[in-house]
Amino acid sequence: KDMMHQQVESGNITEQEKKQLLSQVSEKLETLDKELAVATDKPKKAEKLNQQKNKLEDRKKMLTNITPTAPPPLKHQGEILQLRKELVPLINLEESTKGRLLSVKETQSLARKDEILEEISQLERDSRGWFEDDDLFALRVERCRAVANSQSKSKKGSSAGKSTGGGAKTAAPSNPWISASSAKPRTTKSAAKAPSANKKKQ
Repeated sequence: KDMMHQQVESGNITEQEKKQLLSQVSEKLETLDKELAVATDKPKKAEKLNQQKNKLEDRKKMLTNITPTAPPPLKHQGEILQLRKELVPLINLEESTKGRLLSVKETQSLARKDEILEEISQLERDSRGWFEDDDLFALRVERCRAVANSQSKSKKGSSAGKSTGGGAKTAAPSNPWISASSAKPRTTKSAAKAPSANKKKQ
């Protein structure tokens, strides 16, 4: 409890935690207002309730001014990101093969896609904290997926830059199948039939 109080005082809380704490303070303030409404004839009790209310209002102001920190990454985020990287070409394959029969190799590759998705789901579930609520867990999972999407887009942009970049290239020959032997100068027929200087006269 002391560690949690220190964490809040230092402003080291997530957006979801901030919302929860503000909600708790607001509920307590509503309860105090109801108690104050019926304590008009009890000055000592009203004074005590007002002191509590002032403290809660100060706490609410402090919480409102906190800039929340990003939630911690998933426990198995590194493995999940690696699997999502492996998943990208398989998704592209699935999209490119729609409307036609698959080869044996393509069928095996797409079967691996389903296995990867199941592995990712299991790693996400294993990354959940013991007392973590649904909203905070969903937020952390979504942030992990956003990181994967960002990495995928960055890789695509890098690949596109490499394919369009570079300087001028030497033009390729019009017929790339010309062999080295065929490129040699040919001997003319007249030269081949020229009489030898040493040939004896008949």
